[in-house]
Parts: sequence; C-alpha cells; structure tokens
Amino acid sequence: MRQVLSGYAAALAESTDVAGVVRDLETVAGALVRYEDLRSTLTDPGIPVTMRRTVLRELLEAKARAETVDLLSFAIRVERAGDLAIVIGQLIADLSQRPEQDLAGRSAGRERLRGYAERIFQELGGRGEVDAVEDDVFRFARILDEQPALRAALADPQLPLEMRLGVLDDLLSDKVGAPTLHLARYVLQSGQQRDLVGTFEWLATLAAEERGRRLAEVRSAVEIDEGERARLALALGRLVDRPVEVRVVNDPSVVGGALVTVGDLIIDGTVRMRLERLRDALASSS
Repeated sequence: MRQVLSGYAAALAESTDVAGVVRDLETVAGALVRYEDLRSTLTDPGIPVTMRRTVLRELLEAKARAETVDLLSFAIRVERAGDLAIVIGQLIADLSQRPEQDLAGRSAGRERLRGYAERIFQELGGRGEVDAVEDDVFRFARILDEQPALRAALADPQLPLEMRLGVLDDLLSDKVGAPTLHLARYVLQSGQQRDLVGTFEWLATLAAEERGRRLAEVRSAVEIDEGERARLALALGRLVDRPVEVRVVNDPSVVGGALVTVGDLIIDGTVRMRLERLRDALASSS
C-alpha cells in the first residue's frame, strides 16, 4: 500500500469511529469479491479516476460512513491501477493495528506525512483556515531553526516519544489551532526528526498548494449567474473533496462551454476542445 494512503488513514483514524469504518470496509470488500463487474469498474485504469470515484460515492451514499467513502475515494485516486479489494484488506490491517511510532525512511515518511496532511486539509473549512495552518507551520519552522536546543530535544531518539510529544503539546497547544498541532505531532510519530526545520517548511508548501485547490477558476464567454455558480461550486467540491470558491473569468476566446481549473485538475468543456478532438479522430481514421 502506498505510504500516502497509510498516512491519510492515520489522520482519519484520529477523528472517527475506527471500528465502524473497518466494518464498512469489510462490507465493501465482500461486495467486490461477489460482484466482478463492480470490482472491474472501480479498478479499471481505462476508466477516468473522477468517474470511478463518482460511481463509488453514488453506490455508498447513505450506506456507509462519510469517512469510509472519503477513504475509499482517496484510495482510488492514489492507487490508480491497483486491485481495490487488496487495497481494502491492507487498509483494514493498517487501521486495526497501528504502531506507536513509524521509523520509515525519509522518502516513505514524507509520503506518509503528505497523506496525513491531505486528510487534515480536507477537514478544514474555508481558505482562511488553510492560511492559518500555513502561517503556523512556517512560524514553527523558524522557531526550530532559531532554537537548536529545542530542535535537538524533539529529535532525540533516546527520549521516549510520549515525552517529546508532551514537550510539543506544552509549546504549541495554546498558540496554534488543532489542525497544526495534529500535523506537528504526526511529524514526530512518523519518525521525521532528522530535518525538522525542512519538514515544517515543506508542510507550509503543502498548505500553500492546498490554497490553490480551494479556488476554482471558470473561464466562460457568457455570464454565469449565482445559481449556476453555486451548483458548479458544489459539483467541483465533490470532485476535489473539499469546499471550493468559484471565480468566474469572462473570456471571449472561449468558444462555448467553459474551461475549469481547480488546482491541478483541468476540465475543458469548451466547443473548441470538442472540435479539436473531432478533428484528431477524423485524422487518425483516414
């Protein structure tokens, strides 16, 4: 299982009924074993990831916990060509028996921390909360850089993890929000002590990227009214698993439809794109 998925599951486990999620996962795994068509649909790399995630959400709506749906949706996104039944089995094992501290290498640890941060960010509300996390982790990176004794204490593998977490709690609990504190604790729990300053600077970069995922730019040659904007925000929010703010840009060069950009997701629904695809299809068939 990819480290990023393990980190995501770790964050989810801190804020939900783990036993309930495990039961949901077991039910879904059983359905995948029984229904080959469902299993092939959800794991077929030829079907776009967004479509497979939409199918999953529609199937499990009102039948499983929202956290379970989020976890499986994320699994489909990161395990693009993996067997979902096998991935679910690994998730069940991971959620059922969590280690006290993970001593993974730097690369694997960073991926795990990325997945953990993804879930933390997903649970945030507006962009203001993301800004607060970015500011908090960046300031803490500067504190660690300026105080080598503190940095050494938090990174000392000879000190029990609980003691180092206690120091971290005393230092940050009344100065930062809960999301930042959770991130900081997981940095220690995931064994990322060798470069604490660099790790927290990297988390600030992830938070900056998250801000970009909260803003959807819609380019259209025609006006979009408030009702259409709200429906678009809801639909795009489901695609990227977080609330989004829609900014409409009137662009006369867009020929029909709209060009939508949300972070690294681009949806080109313009007439121009459809004409280009038709032209390419005709050229390849001749």
